[in-house]
Amino acid sequence: MEDDRTLITQFLRGDRRAFDRLVLRHQEKVRQFMYRATGDMDDTDDLAQEVFIKVYHHLHRFRGGSEFSTWLYRVATNVLNSHFRRKRVRSYLPLGEKEDPDTSFPSNDRDHRFRRLLARLPRLSSQERQVVILRGLQELSVADTARILGTSENVVKVAYHTARKKLKKLLKDV
Repeated sequence: MEDDRTLITQFLRGDRRAFDRLVLRHQEKVRQFMYRATGDMDDTDDLAQEVFIKVYHHLHRFRGGSEFSTWLYRVATNVLNSHFRRKRVRSYLPLGEKEDPDTSFPSNDRDHRFRRLLARLPRLSSQERQVVILRGLQELSVADTARILGTSENVVKVAYHTARKKLKKLLKDV
């Protein structure tokens, strides 16, 4: 089985099927990442597709200084941040009645709590949100999270601690 770097090299030399194999290898991780961040299957599919479109157009920028998966998570994080920015802007526009998010949750208590958590992620700073998604939801290590975000491990630890405290307060106030 070819490794990621071999597939990238083949793709950059013109083998479009190499990109298909790269997508097949990583698509489930990206979809899982997006679902854990949004809790919405429609958004999950759209955002995952957007990630791979960006990767397709910008794979020539991957320098190989880190694992491809680290670079891919960085792209996915950027796509997710754009999604949350668009969503926040739309929430301020008077485009009809907004649905009360707490009334549309399934009856499963664990799923309900998870969706309540997801609904509060946009209230965190961008850095805190990214750290919660990568560390808490994707269960990546502090080191991997720091590499993906291009920051230090200490910054990740502090942001994760701060975000957890904020989320706890936000969830308690409901």
